[in-house]
Amino acid sequence: MSHYQQPPAAGQNPYGQNPYGQQPPYGQPQSPYYPPPMPPMGAGGPPPQALAGQGARLGARILDGIFVVILMIVPLVISGAIRATADGAAPLATLVMLVGMIAVFMLYEPLMLSKSGSTFGKRICGIRVARLSDGQNLSYGGALWRMFSSYLMGFVPFLGLLNILWCLWDSPYRQCLHDKAASSVVVLRAA
Repeated sequence: MSHYQQPPAAGQNPYGQNPYGQQPPYGQPQSPYYPPPMPPMGAGGPPPQALAGQGARLGARILDGIFVVILMIVPLVISGAIRATADGAAPLATLVMLVGMIAVFMLYEPLMLSKSGSTFGKRICGIRVARLSDGQNLSYGGALWRMFSSYLMGFVPFLGLLNILWCLWDSPYRQCLHDKAASSVVVLRAA
């Protein structure tokens, strides 16, 4: 069984199959542990009940930060092992560390968002990132730009804070500024 969500076929709703309020097909009880499938996307974006809450977004960001730190330890350990084996290995150890950290940075979030719409943290929190226009996964370039724009805003005084708080008052899609830059929206994962 694949862990990645397959894109819907043409004409299918990217946010789920049954609208809210509609009973599941006969013989298939609705799970109390997952939200019902999302209703069809309205003109230009998902309906309000499909949007992820700010708490889930914050939780996913914290979890992803922990996962990235753990992944960043791997090149540090390898670099330390190289440095310990030989006296002249410092340049190689530094190169291994830099390449490993750049690989984690360039692959973890952008690759996972482009393949499944969710990182590990987002999956645990039951959310995913989608293109605002059609609900599909972002391309790798779109996911990379979403992440990179968030980091860029963090270097400008107060803009980084404004970026992450923007979803508190943004209407109608609860987007942060980096979501607006990438034309993305954060929605609940379909059950």
